[in-house]
Amino acid sequence: MRAPLVWLVAVAGLLAGVSLWLWQMAQQPAAVVAAPVASLLGVADNADGYTLAMRPGEIRWPRDHGPHPDYRTEWWYFIGNLADADGREFGFQLTFFRYALRPRPASRDSAWATTQAYMAHFAVTDVSRSDHRVVERFARPAQGLAGSRAEPFSVWLDDWSAISSGETFLPLRLRAIDASVGLQLELVLQPGKPAVLQGDNGLSAKGPEPGNASWYYSFTRLPASGELQMDERRYVVTGNAWFDREWSTSSLGANVVGWDWFALQLNDGRDVMLYVLRDAQGRATPVSAGTLVDSRGQVTRLGHDDFQLRPTDFWRSDTSGTRWPVSWELQLPDMEPLLLRAAVADQEQNLTVRYWEGTIDVLPLAGGVRVGRGYMELTGYDATEAASRAASQAKSAR
Repeated sequence: MRAPLVWLVAVAGLLAGVSLWLWQMAQQPAAVVAAPVASLLGVADNADGYTLAMRPGEIRWPRDHGPHPDYRTEWWYFIGNLADADGREFGFQLTFFRYALRPRPASRDSAWATTQAYMAHFAVTDVSRSDHRVVERFARPAQGLAGSRAEPFSVWLDDWSAISSGETFLPLRLRAIDASVGLQLELVLQPGKPAVLQGDNGLSAKGPEPGNASWYYSFTRLPASGELQMDERRYVVTGNAWFDREWSTSSLGANVVGWDWFALQLNDGRDVMLYVLRDAQGRATPVSAGTLVDSRGQVTRLGHDDFQLRPTDFWRSDTSGTRWPVSWELQLPDMEPLLLRAAVADQEQNLTVRYWEGTIDVLPLAGGVRVGRGYMELTGYDATEAASRAASQAKSAR
């Protein structure tokens, strides 16, 4: 929905000024101050010339594994939980974003001319050391610096990539190396459960207005194996990955300032995706939704009233000052209450956009051994806190 980011992970179009900024970033990357996700992702102020997500049932494979330049925004979002033979646990994220800077191709003859910009985020969490590392990159899809295609599938930015290893979409090979943060990841993702069309046959509503939606599908469980290196230490790892795929032009309603997104892989074989879209007062909007996927891949849709999420613990960042809810109580239909708890509290990502993204444990609320692992994405808490402070000040002034 991520979101992650996903979910995030659900994502929307760029504001005109932000589009110009991303163009400048793509041409000459520079140090930037992290901004809230809502400052980049929100309801499109001018969708003229772009395609809107309007009618369900239009997702087609392998075509839609590839890019959609007629939409403003899309992402290819990989997350997962891994462990080595000694039981040392890690979480990882590798996400590729494509942003359209304008709806029509560039008219210039230059080989560098483009109307697109790519951004990628790469993160690893070593749970035993509470060590979370994250890095981002930007590139233009010119001269082979970045890009994506449907057949054979590939998406890449510099030497970070996700590439089909055969004629079919799966298996996939993920590769990301960045010496600046001492990370190297090479994984193979094997076929697991079939793809899940989120929302209404792939059309995921994010607001009441027509077109405030995204195209959204997921592979909720992909067996993963490979190698992870942090500094000079190399680990042979196995685990499960999750792939979220979304594209849209105008995805978020005007009153939405952020979201909470969860991808859960339970030990009994069930998978759960949930997202809550929040307004400035922190209230869930009616289009919040999710899915429950059983061990055979059968899908149950979850509406706003079918689940309850309540934060139970918080962590405040020394870097941004943001107060993040890092532990949640979850109630699902016909299930015992669960506790969703960050494996490491500090998995804040202060990149061009600021959000919390990281590995979580799934436990029985009543206590006991862990019943699953997952990933969580949180956005917009800067805006929520600002709105709360403004409301308090207004109340005091009366």
